Amino acid sequence: MMSETAKLPRGQSYPLKPSILEAALTTARLDLDTHLIRSPGEMFDAHFWPPSPNVPYERLYIRVGSVPAEEAQAARDRIEREALPALIEWIGNILAQDPRSPIRREKRYLGLQRVLKSP
Repeated sequence: MMSETAKLPRGQSYPLKPSILEAALTTARLDLDTHLIRSPGEMFDAHFWPPSPNVPYERLYIRVGSVPAEEAQAARDRIEREALPALIEWIGNILAQDPRSPIRREKRYLGLQRVLKSP
């Protein structure tokens, strides 16, 4: 898994650690090229890209934004309880398809921003 992390503004925190994501993918036995991008802002989404003429393998891009530092632990808890299981189920369902299936050979998107917001 590849990870890139942008510098945060003062008072912000990232609610998802690369090691937590990697452990969830490993535990679920989901083996594909994964790139985690953490940058300031309100975002949490995942993009599945099938093989293409330029890149002959499947890829998973996950973008995670930041939260105020005082909300970070609550956001981490929500991510581990809600978002990661949803993400694992989503990508697992895609990878369970036949490689010729339209579900697996088209780009896919999963929005998880709601998890970053306080209830």
